[in-house]
Amino acid sequence: MMEELIFSHLPNWLIVGTLFISECFTGILPPDMFILWAKTFKHPYLVVFILALSSYIGGIVSWTIGTRLHHLKRVKRWVDGKFAEQFKIFRKYGGLVIFISALTPLPFSPISVVAGMVDYPFGKYLLVALSRFLRFFLYAYVFYQVL
Repeated sequence: MMEELIFSHLPNWLIVGTLFISECFTGILPPDMFILWAKTFKHPYLVVFILALSSYIGGIVSWTIGTRLHHLKRVKRWVDGKFAEQFKIFRKYGGLVIFISALTPLPFSPISVVAGMVDYPFGKYLLVALSRFLRFFLYAYVFYQVL
């Protein structure tokens, strides 16, 4: 399998760290290949938990980046002017958007940045973002049954 070829030469901490960095900034790397990699371990669901935790914490970092970006005057002025309507909608339906992005291939990291930018309540964010764990375990279960 492709993930075995990619991951077999790298230390485990680097693989988990790569997912974490991706989840902090862009979310460009699909967690699916990391979930498939976890299957190569004796206790794959423990590795899936570690991956999900990395993704969850990466989302928190993304939320924090969003709040910090929004404190920059130029960014705030540009974003508030250009995306005022979208932010208004996000403030209303943000929990649903975060939930959907946490469970699906939609980019969780950018959604987390937006959540931070619109000052989506941190406690609510933490609660809704826990659904990221559900995604990792559901995908792992399906992948491990099918593949």
